Amino acid sequence: MPLVSAFAVADLLGLVAFGELLAFERMAGDDRLAPDLRRRAALSEMAAAEIANYRRLADRFTALGVSPEDAMAPYVEPVQAYHDSTEPRNWAEVVTKAYVGDAITDDFVREIAAERATLIALIARDGRVDVPGLFGRLTTAHTARMAAAGLNN
Repeated sequence: MPLVSAFAVADLLGLVAFGELLAFERMAGDDRLAPDLRRRAALSEMAAAEIANYRRLADRFTALGVSPEDAMAPYVEPVQAYHDSTEPRNWAEVVTKAYVGDAITDDFVREIAAERATLIALIARDGRVDVPGLFGRLTTAHTARMAAAGLNN
């Protein structure tokens, strides 16, 4: 793998790893808003899956000789700010954020990626980034997720 591609992959994995870590933290804290123990347990299981995903990524960084903290550092401020601005206040908002909000986060994460030179190399076509095409693909994917969740009205 060329050196630039290795950096790009580590950069992308840093973004994904921080997203997983933050999702765990959010879900583990939001379970207190569950209306019953069954739903509290379900959200806790989702949080456990998020931290397991993070652990796999952190192990991959270690195998690559990269500090997970260093790889995640560029993303802490923008991703944390997004999550802070969408803090759920009740169970309905928790569920919405867990399912719909994470899909929106995926779109937001691609937007952050478009600002990083190493990640641009991963999304570039023929040496250039097709921004209208990228946003078109993001919009199409988002619309499909909303339709699948029955939220396309």
